[in-house]
Amino acid sequence: MPAAELLAPESRAALGELGAIEAVAGVHALNRAPALASLLDTVEAGLLKDVASRRSAVLVIDCGSRDDTAEVARAWCAAEHGGPARLLLAVTGPVHRGAAMQSLLAAARELDARGLVVLDADMTGVGADGVSALIAPVIEDAADYVSPAYSRSVSEGTLTTNLLAPLSSALYGRRIQQITGGCCALAASLIEHCLGNGVGAGSAHAHEIEIALTTAALASTSRVAELHLGRRLVDSSLPQVDLATTLVRTVGPVFELMERYRDTWDESRRCAAVPRFGESPVMAPDRERPAIDRMVHAFGLGMKDLLPVWEQVMPEETLAGLYPLALREPAEFEFPPALWARVVVDFAVAHHERRLPRDHLLRSLTPLYLGRVAAFLRTAWRASPDGSAGALGQIERAFEAEKSGLSARWR
Repeated sequence: MPAAELLAPESRAALGELGAIEAVAGVHALNRAPALASLLDTVEAGLLKDVASRRSAVLVIDCGSRDDTAEVARAWCAAEHGGPARLLLAVTGPVHRGAAMQSLLAAARELDARGLVVLDADMTGVGADGVSALIAPVIEDAADYVSPAYSRSVSEGTLTTNLLAPLSSALYGRRIQQITGGCCALAASLIEHCLGNGVGAGSAHAHEIEIALTTAALASTSRVAELHLGRRLVDSSLPQVDLATTLVRTVGPVFELMERYRDTWDESRRCAAVPRFGESPVMAPDRERPAIDRMVHAFGLGMKDLLPVWEQVMPEETLAGLYPLALREPAEFEFPPALWARVVVDFAVAHHERRLPRDHLLRSLTPLYLGRVAAFLRTAWRASPDGSAGALGQIERAFEAEKSGLSARWR
C-alpha cells in the first residue's frame, strides 16, 4: 500500500488543515495508557525549546493497544493548549509498528516538514532537552539522521555492543553506537528516501523498524550523526521477551537487510566513526555483576545439544576454535572477539543460503551469544573504564577484519 494511503481520509484532511509544519514529533505507542500523557507533554516541551520559533506539531499513533492508549492520546490531542499542533493519526487497515512508522513518515511529508523526531512510547528517559537536541541538527541542515548514543554499565546492551552495532558498522563503513535506540530524527530527504523504498513497511516489532531506519541511513548517502542522551531508560514493567526471540527479532532483520543492501556493503572498505553532538558516552562499572556461570553452562549445553545444527552453519575451522572453550571453567572462560566475529559471519552466510529454517537458525545462536557475553564481561570487569572501552574497540576491529572475506562467501 502506498504510504499516503495508510493514513485514513480524516487524518489526511486534518493534516491538510494544519498547513506547512517545519518540525514534527511522532510518537508510536502500544499499551502505554498510564504513561503516555506525561511523555507527550515532554515531547511537546522539547519542540517548544530550540525550535520554538518554528511551526511544529506532535503526531501520535496507537499501534493496536488493548488498553486505553488511544483514548488517552485522543484526550491529550483535544485538550486546550497554546503550543504545537496536536493530532492523533488514524491508519487504514491493520496497525503494527511498520505501518505506524510509515504513516508518521507520510504525515511528515504531507506537512512538508524539514525534520521529524520519532520516539517509541516505551522510552521513559528522554527529556525535553533530548527531544530538542535530536531534532535540531536535521532542522538546521547539519545532519540527515540523528541516532541516540547512551552511557551505560558494562553489562547493559551487550547484544548491541557485541553484535548488532559492530556488525552493522563494519558492513556499512560507519561506526555507530546504537542500531535500536528507541528514538531518532530524520531530515526531509531521508524521509522521502524511506517512503520511496518502503523502509520498514512490513516490520512488526519496534526493534525491527528501528533497525530498518538506521540501516537505511547507514547504507545511503545520508549524513548520519549521533547524540549523547545520557542513560537509556525503558519502563521496567513492560513484558520481557526471551533471549532467543530477541535474537530472532534483531539479528534476523540485520541479516535480512544484508540481502537488500548487498551492493552497498560490498563496496564499503573503510570504517569511520560518525560525527557526534554533545558529550561522549561513558561506560560505568556494574553495581551488581550478572552471574556468568550460567552463561558458560548454557554455552556448554549448546556444544552438546546443538552441535549437529551448528555443523550445518559453521565450517570445521570455526568449530575447531569452539571445541576447547567447552572445557574451560567460568573463572577462565574465553571467547576471543575474532572467533566471535567469525561465528556471526558464518551465521549470516547460512541465513543467506537458507541452510536451515531461519527462525531455528537464529535461535540456535543463543548459547554462543551467552558464551561471548560471559567472556566479554570477564574481560571488561578486569579492566579499567578505559580498558572496557578498549574491549569494545577489539570487537569492532574483529568484525571489520572478518568482513573482508564476506563478499567471496556471499553467493
